[in-house]
Formats: sequence, C-alpha cells, structure tokens
Amino acid sequence: MSNPNPVHYVPLTAPDGELAGYIWADAAAVGWFHRPAGSSSAYRTAEEWHDRARELHGRGLAPRGVLSMLSREPGVGPVTEAPDVAAIEELARVVTPADDRRLLDGLDRDNADAWRELGDAFDALTDEDRDIKWGGGQKRADGVQHVAYPLYSEGLRRVVSALEGVGAVSGEYRWMGNPMPDLPPDGRLSPADAIRAATTTVRGERVCDGMIADAVKDGLLDAIVASLRAWYAEQPSAAPGNMCRFCGGSPAADVTFRAHRGLVILMGFKKTDGPMCFTCGLAVYRAYTTHTLCQGWWSPLSLFVFAPLTLVRNLLAVRRVKRLPAPGPGTLGPRYDPGVPVHRRPRAYVALVPALWVLFMIVTGLSGAV
Repeated sequence: MSNPNPVHYVPLTAPDGELAGYIWADAAAVGWFHRPAGSSSAYRTAEEWHDRARELHGRGLAPRGVLSMLSREPGVGPVTEAPDVAAIEELARVVTPADDRRLLDGLDRDNADAWRELGDAFDALTDEDRDIKWGGGQKRADGVQHVAYPLYSEGLRRVVSALEGVGAVSGEYRWMGNPMPDLPPDGRLSPADAIRAATTTVRGERVCDGMIADAVKDGLLDAIVASLRAWYAEQPSAAPGNMCRFCGGSPAADVTFRAHRGLVILMGFKKTDGPMCFTCGLAVYRAYTTHTLCQGWWSPLSLFVFAPLTLVRNLLAVRRVKRLPAPGPGTLGPRYDPGVPVHRRPRAYVALVPALWVLFMIVTGLSGAV
C-alpha cells in the first residue's frame, strides 16, 4: 500500500564534502534538518539551502517542486521518499566517523605542557575538591531569594582550565543542540564523546550552575579525563611531547636499546624502541646491558663485533634518557623499576671472563715473542 501522505527529502552537502543536513517536503510544507553533529560550516551550508528552499516556496513553487529544483544544484542529492518526517530527523542525528575525527583534530596534541598540566591537575584533586559546597540560596529580609551557586575549589577550576588548554572544549561542537553523551556502565567514553561531554559540561556551566558539580558527582569528569589521557598516550608526537610507551608518562625520548646473546653456533639479537621516560628507559637500559655483558661474548663475532657495538649503542641511547627530567604521572600503567646500577649486578661481571681471556692471550703472545 502506498503512503497516502508521502514525505520526500534531498541531502545537502557542504563544499568540502561533509553531509550538512536535509531539506524535506510534504504536500503542504517545506522544512529542514541540519546535522547536530556536523561542523559549523556545514550548519551554515544547510541554513543557506533552507533559505533558498523557503524563497522558492514563497514564490509559489509546490513543495515537491522545490525539492526537484534544488536537486539539480551542485551539492544537493537526489529526491528520496521517507516514511515520515521523524525518519528524516533520525537520519540527521546519525554521528559519523568523520564527525569524531573533526573533534579529535581540534585537540592540541603537540602541546606537551598542556597535557602534562591536565594530568597533574587531575591527579592532584582531593576528596575535599570533589565535595562541592553551594553558596547563596538565602532569602533576604525584603523577600528577594538569592540564587544558589556552586563553590568550586581552585583544584577543580585548574582541571577545567586544563581541559580547555588541550582543546577538549570545542567550538566545533554545538552542545546546545545535542544531548549529553551517556556514560556507559563500564565508565569509559570514546575520545570524541569525551570532547562532547567536556564541551557540554564546561560551556553548560555558564548558563546552568552545577553542570561541573554533576559531572564530578556521577563520575563523568573522571571518564572525560581518563579517555583524553589514554588517547594522547597513543599519539605519535614530537620528541618533547612524547609519552612513554610503557607507563604513559612524559616527557620521553625516542630511543632504541639492544641486547645481544652470542653463542658458539647461534647468536640472538633483541631490541626495544619507542618513546621512554627517564625511569622506564633507565630500567630497559640496565636490563639489556646486563644481559649483553653476561651472555654476549661466547662466539668470535660476538666477542669482537656485536657485543661491543651493542654496549656502545646502549650508552649513546641512555645519554638521551638521562637528560630527561623526572616523568610526570603515568597514564598507561605502572612504571618500570630501574633497579640497581649495572656495576652492582653480579651477572654483569661475567664479561670479565672473555676480557681476561683476551688479556691472557695478548700477554702470552707477547711473552712468546720475547
């Protein structure tokens, strides 16, 4: 059975290819839906097309004729039938991967200081910071009622400022036209939803006191910061902003440490590279260097080539690590324990065996030549 009151629509595309919204028409009216998750420029595009549709309809063109006319224009798709207007509105509310990428592109991934400040500020929050008191609310003698307002601590204000500093409060997200992202049962937000939640919370506080207080109380603030820190830890960035591949702390240096095992018949090579903080990098250096000093000598090539080369490379790499300051709080997991220095590890002194053997051979050779 055909729909007695058909509704049709055309999709609208911004100049950069982003889906901007939909113009719809039924038997009597012309309307539009912009995409709430779209960019500001896409919203303006959809608005301009809606103005154009209203103009055509105002000139006496039938609603379906308006769609037919618009569908001939660049940036407007073909006329399509829908069950009802609600179905078109549902289409407009679809969030695409491109919407997520646009928000993530607004994060200042290269500002290591801003991300470090976010981690430090959040980790410094105390129970007292989270126990938010309210001021105002009293009724004066003349009958005027004061409006209650939250009393945020300096520590909590510091976290909010840090969210703005990393770009998590986005001008590209029209929070008033979108619902607050739901916090999943596991308490984990996607990075894009963390930006949406941060934007709604921080900007919403300016028009509705208590948005930040609610986010603290229900765990949303914790989920926002955790998601953003985890996202940043996965980003390849410039050297000063690198985060340690093991603990997520920063700063970190992009280095490579190697270990070598030389046997009479077989040789083994191992390396670990990537950004490492001072603590984790020192731990890897000491472990790999001790391994090489213990097991890296037991073949001619290992003795004279591979083991010495490995030790020299590690020394050059650890110099870069030792120039780093102590790392900030980690975001990925526990930090490696460097343990005692190499010269205090008994296994490292196994290297004296081949060294003494070489010295013995040299002395024996010189004695025989006399």
